[in-house]
Amino acid sequence: MFKSYLKIAWRNLRNNKWYSAINIFGLGVGLASFILVLLFLNYELSYDKWNPELEKIYKLGLEDKDGIAWNGATPEPLGRLIASKYSNAEAATRMGGAGDYEILVAANDKKIYQKGITEVDSLFFKVFPYQLSSGNINTVLNAPNAAVITESVKEKLFGHEDPIGKTIKLYGRLEVVVTGVMQSPDQPSALNMQILFRSPYEKSNNHWQNFSYQTFIKVKKDVRPQAFESAINNIYYNDQLKADNLTYQQYLEKENKTLVFSEKLSALHNFPKSGGSNFKTIVVLLVLAFLLLVAGAVNFSNLSIATSIKRAKEVGVRKVLGGRKKQLFWQFMGEAILSCSISLCIAALLVIALMPWFRQEFNIQFSIWGTNIPYFVLQIALCIVTVILLSGLYPSVFLSRFNTSKILKGNYSQGKSGLKLRNFLLVVQFTLSGFFVFAVIVISSQVHYMQTKDKGFSGSQIVRIEAQQSTREDGFDKARATLLSIPGVELVSKTTLVPGDAEVDTILNDYTFNGQTIKMTTVKVSADYFKTVGTPVLKGRSFNDSYADQNTRSIILNETAAQLWGDQKAVGSFVGMPYCDSVKAQVVGITKDINVQDMTNAVRPIAYSINNKACGYLSGGALLVKLSGNNLSQTISDIETRWKQIEPEVPVRYSFLDENFQRIFKTYYTIQKTISFFALVAILISAMGLFALTAYIIKERTKEIGIRKVLGAEIGDVVFLVGKLFLQLIIIALLIAIPVSWLAATKWLQTFAYRIHLSWLMAAATVLAIAVIVLITIGTQAVKAALSNPVKSLKTE
Repeated sequence: MFKSYLKIAWRNLRNNKWYSAINIFGLGVGLASFILVLLFLNYELSYDKWNPELEKIYKLGLEDKDGIAWNGATPEPLGRLIASKYSNAEAATRMGGAGDYEILVAANDKKIYQKGITEVDSLFFKVFPYQLSSGNINTVLNAPNAAVITESVKEKLFGHEDPIGKTIKLYGRLEVVVTGVMQSPDQPSALNMQILFRSPYEKSNNHWQNFSYQTFIKVKKDVRPQAFESAINNIYYNDQLKADNLTYQQYLEKENKTLVFSEKLSALHNFPKSGGSNFKTIVVLLVLAFLLLVAGAVNFSNLSIATSIKRAKEVGVRKVLGGRKKQLFWQFMGEAILSCSISLCIAALLVIALMPWFRQEFNIQFSIWGTNIPYFVLQIALCIVTVILLSGLYPSVFLSRFNTSKILKGNYSQGKSGLKLRNFLLVVQFTLSGFFVFAVIVISSQVHYMQTKDKGFSGSQIVRIEAQQSTREDGFDKARATLLSIPGVELVSKTTLVPGDAEVDTILNDYTFNGQTIKMTTVKVSADYFKTVGTPVLKGRSFNDSYADQNTRSIILNETAAQLWGDQKAVGSFVGMPYCDSVKAQVVGITKDINVQDMTNAVRPIAYSINNKACGYLSGGALLVKLSGNNLSQTISDIETRWKQIEPEVPVRYSFLDENFQRIFKTYYTIQKTISFFALVAILISAMGLFALTAYIIKERTKEIGIRKVLGAEIGDVVFLVGKLFLQLIIIALLIAIPVSWLAATKWLQTFAYRIHLSWLMAAATVLAIAVIVLITIGTQAVKAALSNPVKSLKTE
C-alpha cells in the first residue's frame, strides 16, 4: 500500500511539474534559510559549554549611578579580597590583556602577530579548567616570568620542537619563559586565550587604584545570583567603602553608590552586562527565517488547494471504487511528505553552498559537524514535522472530503469553510510580505543614514599605522620626522582613541569643575591630531608646542563634554584632572564631536590632552598619517621602506581609516542583504501563491467569464471581476502588517543612539510595492482569461 502511495505521489508530482516546482523550491529556500540561521544560533549558544566547571565561574564588575564603571574592569586586589572572605569561594584570579589586538611575538628566530595575549596570576588554573599537554598544571605559573602557550602558537613558533624552557618576547620588549602548553577547547569561548603570561612588574601593580584587570571567581557550589552579589557587596563595602559609620543597608539606600555585579561565564558571550552581543541580531534573523518558512508552507498549502480541481474526479472515482477517507488522506499526506523531503534535500544543498558566504559575512566559524548532531537532527525533525503539518494537513483533509456525487456531476465547490481558510492563508502570506518589505525599507534607510551621517572627522587618505608603545612615546618625534620626510606625507599624529577601531577605551574618569565632578573619557593625542583627521576646533584654539600643552596643563573638550558645563563658559576654565590633584588644567578649546564607533553608541564626553608626562598614563592607540597627492601606492611603498628606520625588527602594519570605519558597519550591511533576500523570497512565494489561486478561480469561473464577454464585458471588467476577490484580503493583510512592522522597527531603531525617524512615506512605499506585485500577478492571469475565445470557454465542462 505504501509503495502504491509513493508511485501515485511521484506520478502526480511529475504530471504537475510547474506547480510542484514552485511548491518544492519555495519550501526548500525557506528551509535553507531557517537551517542556516538555526546553525548560527546553535553555534552562539555553545559558547563556554566545553566543561561543566565553567558554570561555577563568575566575572565581577563595578557599577555606579552612571552605569558600568571602568568599562567592566576592576581593581587588581578585588578577587583576593572576595576569595579570602567569601566562604563559598573556591578560588579567584585576575587577568588583563590585549583582547583581539594582534601583538608582536618573537621566539626561535620567528616573529608573528598574535591575538589572545593575556596577563594572568598564579591562580589562573585554579579557576579555569583548561588542560595542559605539557607542563605541571599545579606549578606551571609559579615563576614570575612564566608563560603558557596553546598548541597552535607552539606550532607557529617552534614547530615540532619542545618549547618548554624556551624564551619568547612579547610586545617587542617583555621576555618570558614557556613553562607549559595548553589545549584549546573544542568549542567556542568568550575568552580568547592563546598566550598566558605572568608579568615581572605585577607586584608594583597590586593596588586598589589599578583598574587594568578583569576579575573572575569560582564558587564551590551553585548559588543564586542575588545572594551571591549581596554577599560580595557586603564584603567589598565593609573592607573598602565604609565611611560615616553607615551600615551596609544604609549605604544601599544612597543614590551615589558603587556596587559589585556578577556575570556567569557561560552567559558572558550572549548576555553580557558590559559590552555588546550578537544574540539579539540572531534571534531577529531566526524569527524572520521562521516567518519565511511559514510563508513557504502556507504557499504549499494554497497551491495544493489550487490544483485540487484537477484531482477532484480522481477522488470521486476512487470513492466510487471503495476508497475510504483515511486511505485518501494518507495518500495526499504522502504526497506532502514526499514534496517536503525533496525540499529538504534542496535545502541541504543550498545550506552547503551558502555556508562559506554566511561564515564570511558574519565572521564566524561554524559547521554542521561542529554542532551537537543529535540535538540538531531533533531540531530539524521537529521543523520538518511542523512544515508537513502546516503545508499538507489541510489539503489532505480538503481533498479527501470531496462529495462524490457532486464531483461526478461537475460541481467542485467546497463551501464557505474552504474559502475562509484559503483567504486566511492568503492574508498570512501578504502580511508576511508586507512585513518584509517594510523591514527592508527601514533597514536600508538606517544603513544609508549611518553611512552618510557626519562622523566629525575625515578618514579619507589617512593611514593608521600600528606602532609599539616606545615608538608612540619617546620615539614619536623621530618617527614623525622620518615619515614627514616622505613625499606625499602631509601630516603625522598619534592618538590613544582611534576612530574606526573595533575596541575602544570608553572608561569615564572623574574631572572636577566648580566643586562638581564631571565624568569624561581621557584621550591622549599629539598637537596635529585634529588637523590630521580634519576635525575643526569650534571655540578657542587647538594644541601647540607650548610647555603647558606638552605637559598636560591644557585640555580640549569635545562638544558633548562642553555641554556638561551648563551655562558656564568652558574655554578658559580650569579643571581638576584625575591623578593630578596639585595642578589644574585649563580648557583651551572645544572641538567637534568625533563618532569613533558605530551609531549604536552616543558620543562620550572626551577630554583631549597631550603626552603621558603628567596626570595619568594611557597606552594603546596608533599613529595616523595623512597622505596627499595621487600616487598613494608609491607613498605607501616609501612608508614601508622608511619604517625599517623606525622599528627595524617589526614590519609595518597599516590600514586606511575610512576602510576600518566601514568594517564596523559590516554586520548591518550583512543584515540588510540577508533580510532583503528573505523579503525577495517571501514576495516571490506570495506572488506564486496568488498566481496559482488566480488561475484556480479563473478556471472555476471560465463559463461566467465567457458569458460576460459575450454580453460585452471588456478586459478591464474581467480584471476587476477577478481582482476584487483579492482586494479586500490584501487590504486586511496590509492593515495588519504595517502596525506590526512599525512597532518592530521602532524597537530595533531604539538600539541606535543616532537613528532615522519612521515616516508615513515608508508605509506608503510598502503599500505601493505590494499593490504593484498584486496588480502584476492578478493582471497577467486576468488579461489572459479576458483575451481567450469565449466560444471555447462556453464549451468547457
